[in-house]
Amino acid sequence: MPFTDVQVLARCPLFAELGPADLQALAAVAYRRKLEPAEALFFAGEEAQGMHVVVSGKVKVFIVSPASGREVVLTVEHPFNTVAELVALDGGPYPASAEAAEPSEVLVLAQDGFQRVLHDNPGIALHLMRMLGRRLRRLVGLVEAISFQEVVHRLARYLLAEAKAGLPFTLDTNAAIAAQLGTVPELVSRNLSRLHAGGAISMVGRTVEALDAEQLNAMANSVGR
Repeated sequence: MPFTDVQVLARCPLFAELGPADLQALAAVAYRRKLEPAEALFFAGEEAQGMHVVVSGKVKVFIVSPASGREVVLTVEHPFNTVAELVALDGGPYPASAEAAEPSEVLVLAQDGFQRVLHDNPGIALHLMRMLGRRLRRLVGLVEAISFQEVVHRLARYLLAEAKAGLPFTLDTNAAIAAQLGTVPELVSRNLSRLHAGGAISMVGRTVEALDAEQLNAMANSVGR
């Protein structure tokens, strides 16, 4: 049976610690939107629509270089995660774009209604500030990795994260991985081969069947240029 809006919000890490009354207040200003693969949720520069919570599927948040047209993926949000939280709070334009990575559904807390709920329930606003601080730390980590780590180090961290769901697992395309790591597909391909040859991972086609967690951890925590 599909989750109700309140149940979706209760499973969302950003809202999970809120009480039933607060969750009901938020659900009262929400509506649902279905997305086809590659369908835009919003574009960079657009005005805030509200807070988005992924109900099903995956939503990719990305920026595009105006000079090269290269896409850099900031995050891929899974069910019950939020999208564009800061914009919903400050009411400014979106600094990045978002689209469905597969057939998806999102719960949208409409901007005007969401702001009214925060005004009437300051405890919710304080809770959101604490939770968003954690998200900011994650983004700082992404900037640090792109700035100071070589591609092989970022790739090692990516592989460890993917392996948390268990082995074996199938890799995404080199282009998709490159977008998440802030590099180009050719370097992803080259470094996957390098890791396979060095014994850090064992691959058959696009499937990672085994990995050396100790070796990958050492790489992930190394600082390059």
